[in-house]
Amino acid sequence: MKILTFVLVALAMAGGGKFKVTESTSQEWVGGLQESGYGTDYKLVMKVKAGSDRLQIDEIWVGDLRLAARAVTNLRDMSTRNFKKKDIVYVTAGVTWKPDQDGQMRIVTGERKDKPVAYQGEGLIGYTYMGKRGYAVIPSFKVLEKVIYP
Repeated sequence: MKILTFVLVALAMAGGGKFKVTESTSQEWVGGLQESGYGTDYKLVMKVKAGSDRLQIDEIWVGDLRLAARAVTNLRDMSTRNFKKKDIVYVTAGVTWKPDQDGQMRIVTGERKDKPVAYQGEGLIGYTYMGKRGYAVIPSFKVLEKVIYP
């Protein structure tokens, strides 16, 4: 019984075979003006094994940061949110900090929360499959060169 439970938990943490992440990147950016703030953009490329009518990818966790995620099939048209089995899906999320009225940097996109599950890796993908909540570990992000906007 313990072995079965371990296998089920391991499958849930690996996406349960519902998708395969083929690429994961992170890219820090800094705005040219202090008011622009700074942040990090996260992008995943995955091959899905279920359509968007059954599988909804809605969040990425990095540490204790919960980031709203958008899953699309075309990066040039961010409204392409429906996908089919075997499609390549691009998942994007980001965190942004901007100064408040006192000049203190505050998080604008994303929120700090307790992690939904303990995990080993650099992040989590949060999803629902047929109405049931699941998480898959992102082992690591390939760090891209920082972008400094003028």
